[in-house]
Amino acid sequence: MASTLEPTVKLLRESAPETTQIETLLMADLWPHFQLGEHMVYWQRIAERLREKASAFECIVLAQASMAGAADLLHDLPVPVLSSPRIGLEAAIAAYRKLR
Repeated sequence: MASTLEPTVKLLRESAPETTQIETLLMADLWPHFQLGEHMVYWQRIAERLREKASAFECIVLAQASMAGAADLLHDLPVPVLSSPRIGLEAAIAAYRKLR
């Protein structure tokens, strides 16, 4: 979503300050598939677009929770594919374990 683009890029820059370049790929034209409940179509189209460009990236971040299903379709890429729900959950678990 365009409305979350700026805060997402800011968060990535704060989380990985050594990163010199962040390229964003808006896929707003695919959103209607998700809204219609066509989740697999949505994830497949995201995966197709990312496969076309994957060789140019060191890492792919699926920054919207709705995109997380595409990660399963990209497991064979030579770069890591991160999704926000998984990262958030892993961070929450790690923080909880530190408190115990």
